[in-house]
Amino acid sequence: MAFPAIFNFFTPGETVWGISFCGLKFDVTRQGLAGAALFIARVASSVSFAVLLALTTRHTELLKVLRAFNVPQLFVMTAGMCRRYIYVFTEIVINTHMAIKSRCGAAVRYREGQEIVTWSIANLWKRSYEMNREVYNAMLSRGYHGEVYVLDEFRADAKDWVFLGIAVVVALVVAFDVRF
Repeated sequence: MAFPAIFNFFTPGETVWGISFCGLKFDVTRQGLAGAALFIARVASSVSFAVLLALTTRHTELLKVLRAFNVPQLFVMTAGMCRRYIYVFTEIVINTHMAIKSRCGAAVRYREGQEIVTWSIANLWKRSYEMNREVYNAMLSRGYHGEVYVLDEFRADAKDWVFLGIAVVVALVVAFDVRF
């Protein structure tokens, strides 16, 4: 997405080098390169922070925090169910693929392969629908009323307050460009 921003017709500025293609001249600008680099750095850092958060925090705590920030309950419940179902569906797909390979072998004609894949998709859809119904009924029988409850309570320790203080100081240093 950042690639077009390096050219002069999107980001005018000082030309670094020019490219001629099919009679058209494209100039790469210094401002465009700087903007594209900044965009890529921001995307990389935000994705890194999201992955770090997901790897270091329990899933149930992330869902509880989302509810604390007033994210709609339907979204939080859907995110929780998706996380659980991804592993189940992956296992089902792997088992189905292994079963097909063991029955058909490696040599399958294109048309037969399409039919096998179509059957597998339909079967997976049917099984997921049935599993959805069974899980929902099991949740209702265990007292589920639309809200996810987590037994862990959040309590801030001294380490948490120290970390928060360090994070605030670093944010202020970065925001006000303080040099030591």
